[in-house]
Formats: sequence, structure tokens, C-alpha cells
Amino acid sequence: MPQQDYVKAARPAPRSRTKAKAPAPIPKLLIAAVSVLLIIFGYFLWHISHQPGAEALAAQAKAAQPAPAAVQDALPDKPSKEPYTYIKELETKEIQVTADELDAKKPATLYCGAFKDLSSAQQLKAKIAFVGITSTIKESSGKHRVVVGPYTSRRQAQNDRNKLKRSKVADCWMPL
Repeated sequence: MPQQDYVKAARPAPRSRTKAKAPAPIPKLLIAAVSVLLIIFGYFLWHISHQPGAEALAAQAKAAQPAPAAVQDALPDKPSKEPYTYIKELETKEIQVTADELDAKKPATLYCGAFKDLSSAQQLKAKIAFVGITSTIKESSGKHRVVVGPYTSRRQAQNDRNKLKRSKVADCWMPL
């Protein structure tokens, strides 16, 4: 007799120990409530169809009212000229827009980093140069600052700051 392979043989499915739930019985109270509502709705429709028409009631009410007196013209005469002059003024008005420039007390600069050692400052300066912006290194009290600028306006400084942020080179800040 050949040897039987028990590893590949399918295992029988385990039997569940719980009994299958019986379907829930139809609630008799719900059936009774729905049937009562249907009967009431049918009676309502029958009652409406056997009442005298609304047109007949409206005709009786109209016949009972006396005829109204002639309505006098309550509107005043039309003015001869336009009382409002602002419409004509708006047609000829010229709007002058002036761009208020901020008075810069000193030229705008961007500060991109401060390092203890000069080599780190030079690395940041090189990364900024790859973006296309010139920067300088200033030394003060043992720190090496990487500074971009000076700019004539804050808008130019903001443009370069956004360019550096987009290229993820440095997160520079602008003093107020």
C-alpha cells in the first residue's frame, strides 16, 4: 500500500458549536399599527372626495361680499427731473490709485544662518550660490552669519526668501 501524504490533505472544517439563529418573528404590533394608519388614510381620502367643492364655497363667499368702491389713483405724479445726482457723478468720476510704499529706514537683509565654525557657514553660502543668489559671511562675537542682501525693497527680499524656501536650501528670516 502506498504511503499517504497527510500534509497536503485538506483538513475538515471545524464544526461550530453555536446553533443557527431562527429568523425573527414579524412583530404583530407593527403590522397592526400600519394597518390602522392605512385605514385612517383611506377614510381621509373618502371624506375629501365626498365634501362639496372648494370652488362652490369660494363662489358663495364672493357673492356675499359687496362690490368695492373704485380705487383712487394713490401714486403721486412722476418727478420732472432726477432727484439723485450721484449717478451722474459716478459716471464722470476718476479714481486715482496710489501705491503706498513702505519707507525703509535701512535696506532689507535676509539672515540665513549663524554658525560657530567658518566651514559650515561656507557650505551654506555655497548652497545659496547654487540657487543663484549671492550671499556674504559676517563675523561678530565668534559667530559667522550668512547674510543675503542688502535689498532696496522688502518685496525683493521676500522673493529671494521664497526662492530659497522652495529649493529647500535655507529657511531665512527677515528682521522687522
